[in-house]
Amino acid sequence: MVSVVVCTYNRSLELEKTLASLRALSVAPELSWELVVVDNRSTDNTAEVLRRFAATSRVSVRYVFEPEQGLSFARNTGIRTARGELLVFTDDDVVVHEHWLTGLLRIFAQFDCIGVAGRVVPIWRQPQPEWLGLEDQQAVVHFEYGEDPRTLDLRSPVGANMAFRRAAFEKYGLFRVDLGKTKNGFSGLEDAEFGSRLLKAGEKIVYAPQAIIYHPVEPARVRKNYILRWAYSEGRHQIRSRLWPQHAARYFGIPRYLFGSLLRNSFLWAVTRNKKRRFQHGLQVCQALGSIREAWRLEDRPLMCDIPSLESGSTSLRSQRAVSPG
Repeated sequence: MVSVVVCTYNRSLELEKTLASLRALSVAPELSWELVVVDNRSTDNTAEVLRRFAATSRVSVRYVFEPEQGLSFARNTGIRTARGELLVFTDDDVVVHEHWLTGLLRIFAQFDCIGVAGRVVPIWRQPQPEWLGLEDQQAVVHFEYGEDPRTLDLRSPVGANMAFRRAAFEKYGLFRVDLGKTKNGFSGLEDAEFGSRLLKAGEKIVYAPQAIIYHPVEPARVRKNYILRWAYSEGRHQIRSRLWPQHAARYFGIPRYLFGSLLRNSFLWAVTRNKKRRFQHGLQVCQALGSIREAWRLEDRPLMCDIPSLESGSTSLRSQRAVSPG
């Protein structure tokens, strides 16, 4: 069985569109799959939307309420609730291509891999700003690597379109709850950290170009100040997630390369004329500042990394020095 996990919070209108696209999926008749929707303490009519959908759905729909706010909490609840051997994740405001699920399963069948990263195409509700590029920029959700499958080596899947074998969670634990996005937070790198955890262990994750979802770009996110603050927050999360070269030399607990990045990109931000490249350098400056701030703050403090296990209610607290090598 395949379990599709959707976590939602106060997005009943968008959720209806996502559910409609899931209803229209084209899958083989012999495929057994279920939909697990985790309500992360919504206060709108999300439960009613799910009841109406389940009443007419041809697939099994399971609704579960997670009172602890935070995307990692919701995803972990979905994993524990799901019955499938393959667990597929997407967001509550996307539209999935009719062959989305087939595209993910095809990669699992073709490659000996533990995870699959699907394609995320941004849908603009307004013209894309001329100063905004999409390379390595996740305030606007975007994940595309061309038309052919490829094994990922550095970049992890994004949470809007990713799938893993259940064995991945049994062996490596669930999503870290100290990294997950909350209603008042900016970025959450729990998905990137989990993917990095697998890649560092030597596991294979493959990009699936035919497993497409369409992700709307919220107008509120397409503002310079918002995206710069997002980059600063992402820099902080990268230190907490240990998503940096662990062998790097450090000054006062701060990875040395961050100082070079800060100086280089500050200069280029000031002198570059091309608008997209100039703003990209500004993002690198903010990200470096966020990382430096977090590394300095955690220099002499052990970092408690919450890595819950698959068994319900079980959490392993691993005390690590936030910027220690290895």
